[in-house]
Amino acid sequence: MYRVRTLRHLALSGALLGLSVLPAQAALTLTADGIAAGFSLSTFMNDPSHYYGLINLANAPDGSLIGASYGTGSFVRLNNVDNQTFADVLASTPAGGSPYNTVASGGVVYGGVNGGIYSTISTSLAISPLALTPPATPYLGMWANPVNGHLLSASYSGIIDIDPVAGTTRVVAAVFPDGVTVSPDGKIVYAEIGGAIIGYDIATGAEVFNSGFLPGGPDGTGVISGGVFNGDIIVNNNDGTIGLLDTAGVAPYLIIASGGARGDFVSPDSTTGTLFLFMADATYRLSCGIDCTIGGPPPVGAPEPATLALLSVGLAALGVARRTKRQQR
Repeated sequence: MYRVRTLRHLALSGALLGLSVLPAQAALTLTADGIAAGFSLSTFMNDPSHYYGLINLANAPDGSLIGASYGTGSFVRLNNVDNQTFADVLASTPAGGSPYNTVASGGVVYGGVNGGIYSTISTSLAISPLALTPPATPYLGMWANPVNGHLLSASYSGIIDIDPVAGTTRVVAAVFPDGVTVSPDGKIVYAEIGGAIIGYDIATGAEVFNSGFLPGGPDGTGVISGGVFNGDIIVNNNDGTIGLLDTAGVAPYLIIASGGARGDFVSPDSTTGTLFLFMADATYRLSCGIDCTIGGPPPVGAPEPATLALLSVGLAALGVARRTKRQQR
């Protein structure tokens, strides 16, 4: 059974894209806890001239990235390299509304426009509507199930399971969600609801996890696979912090990065096992260290050299504590 952890804190809570003016330039940095835990952080795009110039990214078949640019109302194509600005965008095309979602599944990139349509997006940024039965309307967040290739999406009907090949949809939970993600085993869909992270069994719709209210305005989420934090959730918060949520309910909610602008969605990079963190003025890339990925399938092969360089005595101590915790479940 899944344990439930309830946190009772008074904290800031915000709605998606609730601000209309960019805050002063901020820089997300790892906290001492984040460094000791073996996380590493880099800047993918720094562009405060656009409010959420990027709010989602998906791996295209040719190795590039297809992004949802809320700030420009377009879908964009970029190289998968760090330290870019919006001037480095390779191509863009109008999305026909406010694009919130891009996700890759089975070698295809899918997009979602708030209140509009789901579509496929080619590497040339050709947009083709996705015919679905029954019809569904995209909302706040979408993630690919790594096991069966389905799309789990926030919609105006709740959290839905989309079979993009068969063109069918099914309501998993009739709730008002944000920041959707899926567990690596393909069995649980997580989302932010009312300031808490809730998990639902995809097959039955039953609630199987509830974090209780979390501080900071939780939003986008991604599940860690492998390593000492296996099964734990990275949370991108509206207050510019990044949290580490223990789904076993044993370890306290840990802030691993802080100092950023308003945080929102996250997206996995399947080519590196890292997680893109979207903030109002920048996009960051988070790695979780040795033998783990964030938001994708279990890791294969050796960890990144940059991640190895960040390991410390603090990580070793924390790893022992986490392993002890796992054994006690």
